[in-house]
Amino acid sequence: MYAIFEAKGKQFRAAPDQKLRIPSLAAEPGERVTFDTVLLAQAGEGQAVMVGQPSLDGASVAVEVLRHGRGDKIIVYKMKRRKGYRRKQGHRQGFTEVQVVDIKLGDGRSKPKSSPKTTPKSKPKTESEPKAKSKPAPKAEATAAVVIDATPTAIRLAEESGIDLSTIKGTGKEGRILKSDVAAAIKAQEGA
Repeated sequence: MYAIFEAKGKQFRAAPDQKLRIPSLAAEPGERVTFDTVLLAQAGEGQAVMVGQPSLDGASVAVEVLRHGRGDKIIVYKMKRRKGYRRKQGHRQGFTEVQVVDIKLGDGRSKPKSSPKTTPKSKPKTESEPKAKSKPAPKAEATAAVVIDATPTAIRLAEESGIDLSTIKGTGKEGRILKSDVAAAIKAQEGA
């Protein structure tokens, strides 16, 4: 019997009475800790392997904390040749040594991923759906029409003469309304 469980973002293979070194836990020696995220399990030799998607429902691994410690020292050495730059630093990673006490396999069903948003699977698009989605588009165009791209002098001239800028077609770059466009509209209004 064995199970693969997740602890502190890493995966470990647990068998009954096995000792493991896992990343440091906030638990005192002698305490029992239970890990509920069991990714894979097998009840015995020749039996089917239960694989979770992502984890098995009701499965857990119970461990007893034996001690806390620090691993072997590793040396981190950096240098840049011909620059006189050298740095030597040591590091000892902390760990918690645990002993597997109990492995519960549960019913062997997968536990669904817990996500904050639960959305139903999307249906295949039909011809009627794009038409329904195209109705809100005029609202976006109407909102875009409120924002008029015009030069400051054109805006001032239009306000002084009482002309609506939305009725003027701009001749500037990307349809920007220029002072000359407003002047032409004033002349056309006076001629009418």
